[in-house]
Amino acid sequence: MNILFVGAHPDDVEMGASGLLVKMSEKAECRVLVFSDCEEQPGNQGISQEFQNAMSILGVKESKLLNFPNTRLPEKNNEIRQVLEETKKEFNPDIVVIHDIDTLHQDHRTVSEECLRVFRNSSVLMYEDMKSVENFKPNLIVSLTPEQFNKKLQALDCYKTQERRYYYDLETIKSLARVRGKQMNAEIGEAYKIHRFIYR
Repeated sequence: MNILFVGAHPDDVEMGASGLLVKMSEKAECRVLVFSDCEEQPGNQGISQEFQNAMSILGVKESKLLNFPNTRLPEKNNEIRQVLEETKKEFNPDIVVIHDIDTLHQDHRTVSEECLRVFRNSSVLMYEDMKSVENFKPNLIVSLTPEQFNKKLQALDCYKTQERRYYYDLETIKSLARVRGKQMNAEIGEAYKIHRFIYR
């Protein structure tokens, strides 16, 4: 099984789906594709290395971090689609894990829209984003072991450039994971929306 995790920016996949990534890496080939390295933003110098460090902690064998312009991905939708088409030919993912299409963030929305256009024959999961989605209604919760969740926290802790941001609070992330876990009678969980499920 091939699973592709897609994000607009460094730390997006780690924040929303890295627990699932760690869990599924035990039984599938998982790759990560991120479109904007955000290095041009003030205070973000070094974030590309932080991304690589996070990927190493998560055990990702193959990842791509591209340099599309941060906050301007809607202007690059054709180029984004081309990258996704090439990825589809090379990797042919069974499952694609993306931002919620209902996000308020233009970069997140553009990446997800293009994923839905390209990966029409793949199952699609949308991960939770507590800062850009106002009304996230999950229909899938994935239980995580403490060890799997700790990998997620370690990966997020790589991003020293992002610690100044209001949403970058590990205690809040832990609290959300506990809430999602309790919704399925587990200790820890990650929430998703199933956009499309294909059973082969």
